[in-house]
Amino acid sequence: MIVMRTPSLFLLAATAAGCSSPARAAATPWRRPVLVELYTSQGCSSCPPADAFVRQLPALGLGRDKVVPLTFHVDYWDRLGWKDPYASGAFTERQEWYARSSKLRSPDGAAGLDGLYTPQMIVDGAVQFSGQRRQTAVRELETAAARPPAFDLTVRAAVKGTTVDLTVQSAPVGAAAPERDWRLIAALAAKTTHTAVARGENAGETLEEAAVVRALSDRIAMPMQRSATQIRLSKPADLAWSGVELVVFAQSEVTREIGAVRIIDARQIAP
Repeated sequence: MIVMRTPSLFLLAATAAGCSSPARAAATPWRRPVLVELYTSQGCSSCPPADAFVRQLPALGLGRDKVVPLTFHVDYWDRLGWKDPYASGAFTERQEWYARSSKLRSPDGAAGLDGLYTPQMIVDGAVQFSGQRRQTAVRELETAAARPPAFDLTVRAAVKGTTVDLTVQSAPVGAAAPERDWRLIAALAAKTTHTAVARGENAGETLEEAAVVRALSDRIAMPMQRSATQIRLSKPADLAWSGVELVVFAQSEVTREIGAVRIIDARQIAP
């Protein structure tokens, strides 16, 4: 079931959370890149600040070597005045998949989630909070980065017209528990987008967004022995390869935790 907070109540809640202070990246060495997911919509007036935070990550010292963002545009706002051109029911389903698991926790450790909302940020498949809470986001990213990866992922990519074939080699690092039923997932994301919004809560605004997911693979069972997994993604016709990032990550089907993530700039592989 989808539970949407009214814009006015959600904005008050986000303001009370103290999200107006700028984030600052710590100098602590990171042990691995961290995946951060943002669930957002162009029809949501509370979402642009969260989208701006994702766009500003590199300027905050959180480049792709440290943080790999993916922005998922959900479709349940589409009926409220503005149809988000990047929204997909598959992305809403992914957010629901998290909610059904009851595995997500808040930064204070409390478990449980009352429906779906935007902007929701999920760090490392484990912690969720409002995407407007910049200081909380940086703190949770630092915490996740202190943990070692569960897998070593090697990704090769080959572009053929409007499709890309990914060959993923995976090998456990340390004690990556097989009972967690690990899966491989790949995403094709637009580095940046610009949209003039004509209707809805953001009417009259031109929204600039980053790491906007345009294609997402199934969750593919990952062999625990070192072997290759093949994944194919198709690029939308309106998106050039020069504006694409490819992200591959390992995720537990049981706990939802992220075991490893890799990112490729499609400029390195496109003909």
